[in-house]
Amino acid sequence: MSIRAKLLLVIPLLVLLANTVTFFLFQSSTIVQRSYDRMMDRILAYKQSVEAADRSLQALYAHLLDPNPESRTGAAGGIEELIRRAGELERTVRPASQGAAGTGYLRLLDSLAKEEKAALAAAYPSDALSRYESAERIAGFVREEAQRLVDLELAFDQPIFRRIQEENARMNRLGAAVFVAQTALGVALAVWISRGVTDPVGRLVKAAKHVSEHRTYETPPDLPAAGKDELGTLSGAFRQMLADLKASARRDREMLEQSRLVKELELQALQSQIRPHFMYNSLNVLSKLALLEGAERTSDLIVSLSRMLRYNLRRLDEPVGLKDELEQADAYVAIQKARFRDRFRFETEIDESVLDTPIPPLTIQPLVENAFVHGIESLERNAVIRLSVRRAPDGRNAIVEIADNGAGMDEETRQALLRMDYEPSAGFASEGKSSGLGTRNVFRRLQLFCGRDDAVEIRSRPGFGTTIAIRIPLTKEETQTDVPIDDRG
Repeated sequence: MSIRAKLLLVIPLLVLLANTVTFFLFQSSTIVQRSYDRMMDRILAYKQSVEAADRSLQALYAHLLDPNPESRTGAAGGIEELIRRAGELERTVRPASQGAAGTGYLRLLDSLAKEEKAALAAAYPSDALSRYESAERIAGFVREEAQRLVDLELAFDQPIFRRIQEENARMNRLGAAVFVAQTALGVALAVWISRGVTDPVGRLVKAAKHVSEHRTYETPPDLPAAGKDELGTLSGAFRQMLADLKASARRDREMLEQSRLVKELELQALQSQIRPHFMYNSLNVLSKLALLEGAERTSDLIVSLSRMLRYNLRRLDEPVGLKDELEQADAYVAIQKARFRDRFRFETEIDESVLDTPIPPLTIQPLVENAFVHGIESLERNAVIRLSVRRAPDGRNAIVEIADNGAGMDEETRQALLRMDYEPSAGFASEGKSSGLGTRNVFRRLQLFCGRDDAVEIRSRPGFGTTIAIRIPLTKEETQTDVPIDDRG
């Protein structure tokens, strides 16, 4: 028998028994409460009528002492309340318990209201005083009669009191019996669930914790024996899952090692692809300057070139400061200025407060090089490359922008670069130029380093230049400490 079937059989029976007993207890308590409420309503009605009579008499006395519109309104309101209380009493009082006495009390209230109305409407003070004295006498009779009627009501309701007490005693005995029965059934159900369900589930939980702590390969977890219920099936499935997990982990380690080796080869290929073209142009410029000029500028260029070579040979899986990347870009621009002379301007706007921000190496210089090769290289004059570094308005990121006024690119090429699936096209690459692999590599490493897909933004239109903006987290919690080798590229 499955656990579900057992629970569906036992728990509804237990709930049905509890609900049945609760229903009978509720019905009994409802009957007792109704009897008690009716009795208290009648006694309260007598008390309220006496209080209304006293208030109306006091309001009338206040008006006779100081006649004015406000006191007259108060006296009239007291009389109206007395009449309303008399009507409620007539609907509440039980004729069988009071008989003629109850009818006489209602007539006293009616007589009191009439005398108070007559005193309020009297034209002369002597007539009003006479009516007030008559009303005062009637109010005294009302108090005495109300007390007598309350005593009669209590005497008539004595059997009801005894019945209420008997019902309370019976409900107490029934409640105690229900408590004992439910406790016994609850204990029995708890023991059954503990033996049949809780213990196997606890062992499965321990096994799952064993696996989550990566201790699968030490000692196998203690799993419950296979059975015919759901827990037995779950235990068998768990064993099979552990076996599959071990096999999958072994395959993943092998594939990860292969992927790491491939990525390293890709990066090496990228570096070997980027450097020769640039080194050829740089050495050509150096040789010409050595012939035409003195040694000072040549020395500066050699220093810039050696700085770039030394930077490129460092470890590429460790982040560097933003300041180091900007120095690398300055060295590259210094060499390009010797090559292009006055054909371009390089403008910078640097916020020094963010220069310590960590960034993957070889990030900014390849983007500046991309602005030269694909942006302004074909311009004969008035070419501009602008590099700006600033703090984002949210205060949590540094924004680096590389902008040029060169050829720009179409929307298809821009979207392809952002998706990092760029292939050479007429709009972006030409013969002898980069195919976009370096830019794609930079974008991907930035995404992995920042942990976000919107780390790079490209704004460009054909003929209106290109702006590449990268967003780097400033806070330590949002940055990674390194760029994994197996995710590079």
